[in-house]
Amino acid sequence: MQKIFLAAIAAGLLGGPALASDLPAKAPLYKAPIAAPAYNWSGPYVGANFGAGWSNGSLNIPGNNLYGGLTEFIGGVQAGYNFQAGNFLFGVEGEFDGASFAHPVLPAPTLGYVDQRWIGTVAGRIGLVNDRWLLFAKLGGGWVNSNATLNLAGTVWNGSSTTSGWLAGAGIEYGFKEHWTVKLEYDYLGLSNWNSPTVPSLALNRDLQMLKFGINYKFQSGLPAAAEPARAAGSPEHSEDLQKASQNPIADMISLPFQSNTNFNAGPFNRTQEVFNIQPVVPMHLSDDWNVISRTIIPLVSQPNPLFDSNTNGIGDITQSLFFSPTNPGKLIWGVGPVFTVPSANDPILGTGKFLFGPTAVLLVTPGHWVIGVLLNNQWSIGGNPLRPPVNAFLAQPFANYNLEHGWYLTTSPIITSNWLATSGERWTVPIGGGFGRVFKVGDQPVNAQIAGYYNAIRPTGTPDWSLRTSFTLLFPVK
Repeated sequence: MQKIFLAAIAAGLLGGPALASDLPAKAPLYKAPIAAPAYNWSGPYVGANFGAGWSNGSLNIPGNNLYGGLTEFIGGVQAGYNFQAGNFLFGVEGEFDGASFAHPVLPAPTLGYVDQRWIGTVAGRIGLVNDRWLLFAKLGGGWVNSNATLNLAGTVWNGSSTTSGWLAGAGIEYGFKEHWTVKLEYDYLGLSNWNSPTVPSLALNRDLQMLKFGINYKFQSGLPAAAEPARAAGSPEHSEDLQKASQNPIADMISLPFQSNTNFNAGPFNRTQEVFNIQPVVPMHLSDDWNVISRTIIPLVSQPNPLFDSNTNGIGDITQSLFFSPTNPGKLIWGVGPVFTVPSANDPILGTGKFLFGPTAVLLVTPGHWVIGVLLNNQWSIGGNPLRPPVNAFLAQPFANYNLEHGWYLTTSPIITSNWLATSGERWTVPIGGGFGRVFKVGDQPVNAQIAGYYNAIRPTGTPDWSLRTSFTLLFPVK
């Protein structure tokens, strides 16, 4: 029964929340006309972070069912102070994160598990600065509140404890606006074992690793006011340049898409699956010739249960793509780089329980009124819960947009996926369909709204037969 349960989870995720890798409508090609002066990192800041935490987090019991290791969603706030001396940075930072992991009802009893409820850290930071880029390391300490459950024959026990430990980490940060920075960070928090007050006593391993994405607001501007590129307030409201640029996934502009994927008749009970993606896109300038486009996908998922006529709601696995793209690519616009997914789901049914990694690429052309291209990636599991099945997943999303007058356009962008590890006949999902959209302004804010429908002409058993995709994207062009 457990194998059926795990297989059902894998099939549901690869047939459904794979839509979390959907290509959002993104950002135009506008850039600042002149190079900005060097970025200033000094001063206080506050921010928010989110990501995945994982640990051995389990009782050392042979055959401990699904919970041989723990992965969980973490999210919270941070605050700190930086002092910059030339190319060196010194600072201090404190973080507080909540952790969330739910355990589903299983046919067989779970013998024991440990999960974290909250995590607090304080650390010093030292870094190397290169204009808007910061490479940093941190060292300090932290506290974790853990909850444990033991369910052996004759022994039922539940307890909680808060324990301190040492913290080491490293990361990279980028100043994309005069007051705003984004960061990607890895931390290791070493904790002492927690021994259960039972006979016999069992050791609870709680060493915690964390991968976080974050955004910070600097109270002191990183640039003189005149040096920050201004919004393109004078651009035409229905400019075809803005239309075409908003459909370019590796354009040099900040955007914030919100995308709803409603998938009908999913799973054995023909329920509706909802994947709502929050997809911030931030271009980062490596040099005059190269950009790095950061694209993060945070899925909020309502997933049909493969065993019961119900849905499980929560946060799915977070995906991060980095596209290295030339600033002047010519007629063929392209970007290549890595894509990885962290097991941040707060319930096993909402994620794979695995770390995924692989290559990604975008190719597109813009002849006449058209924007035509394709997004490609393949991810393999490289770690995570050893009791969850491996992953080898492919995604291809061809897209074609034809731009009309007054900001309107026609669009098609089906998401073609393959689970290479599935049996023959159960690997491919191939949708057909399309829709329309419009680029317009709400006050002075440019937005891109879109609606489209797709029918899955080829699909594995239990996969939704058709879907409705709607999106609303905030665009932030500069002159």
